Amino acid sequence: MQLTRLACLMVASTLLGCGGGGDGGTTQPPPPPPPPTTTQTLGSITTNVNSLNLTAGNTQTIIVTALDTQGSVIANPGTPTFSVQQSAIADVDGQGLVLGISAGTTQVTVSLARGGITKTSSVTVTVTGSLPIAASVSTLSGDVFTPRTVAIARGGSVSWTFGATIHNVTFGAASGAPSNVGNVSGSTESRTFTTAGNFLYDCTLHAGMNGQVIVR
Repeated sequence: MQLTRLACLMVASTLLGCGGGGDGGTTQPPPPPPPPTTTQTLGSITTNVNSLNLTAGNTQTIIVTALDTQGSVIANPGTPTFSVQQSAIADVDGQGLVLGISAGTTQVTVSLARGGITKTSSVTVTVTGSLPIAASVSTLSGDVFTPRTVAIARGGSVSWTFGATIHNVTFGAASGAPSNVGNVSGSTESRTFTTAGNFLYDCTLHAGMNGQVIVR
């Protein structure tokens, strides 16, 4: 009996000694697992329209939605790019605004890259009619040209209607552009465009106030 008791005491003493150090023999818990990833993998992109029917000189915007591989919407997918197959028929800007130029059918290709993956989609654009020889732009809605982009036939004119706030129309050094419109308010000023091209302009009095005249 005494030998058995002594053996038990020796085993207990050995087990306590194996705890080592000053941590009382406790075992540290395993590290927590890494948090689940919230990165969404780009699976596809869709557009608000599959086709557009425009009269020359009119516009419509293509809106792009990105979906992950599970079909859920990606909230901040990045900026898509837009390109048009035949620029003589339609024009598209970096925000997806499509402008009808001349009668015919063409394709706008939309592309979005995210995480090394690129997805594309396309929209068929059909344009009827021909460009007008006159267009109107207003500044009555504040420090913005409305509409921002207009298209006219070569030899046509654009009229800017100004409200009480003073604005100007400055084309810079664009080749073929008409003369600038100086600081004016409460009047309408017109300019004739005899050269084909894309003519960007801005109001130098108000940052970010800009527009474009497309002439074909």
